[in-house]
Amino acid sequence: MIQYQVITPQDEVWLTAAKKIGAVEWPAGGAIQKLMEQENWEDWERIIYVTDNETPNQTLVAFGAFLRQDPLMKTEYTPFVSSVYVNPDYRKQGISLQVVKTIEHTALELGFSPVYILTRHVGLYEKRGYVQVGEDMDRFQRQIRILKKSLIDE
Repeated sequence: MIQYQVITPQDEVWLTAAKKIGAVEWPAGGAIQKLMEQENWEDWERIIYVTDNETPNQTLVAFGAFLRQDPLMKTEYTPFVSSVYVNPDYRKQGISLQVVKTIEHTALELGFSPVYILTRHVGLYEKRGYVQVGEDMDRFQRQIRILKKSLIDE
């Protein structure tokens, strides 16, 4: 059974999640692990930690982060839906969409709207109501799009 958890540093699973996230082949996993291991975690920041509880050691299925700043680039925009990842064995099942929805729901519960995403993808997040508000270079000197979504009717 796939389980979605919204976790903070106070959760028992936090350090286990950080290690599993850091072990994925995508470089953002290591960046998120480093953030999770730091002491200056904002009290409202969250990790969406998705596991398959029917597998040995609860396989990491996916993760995403709700952060003050995205690790890719410093910007005046905040907060961010960041670093959405799905294990290749679980792709094409709508899990990334569910991770984004979970982050958006969490943001709204915490009183945040709008939210932002940094991405190089075109069309993916627009399907969820995001619109481009800027473009810049990320820390790897790649062109990155800044997208925004209002979570409430404004």
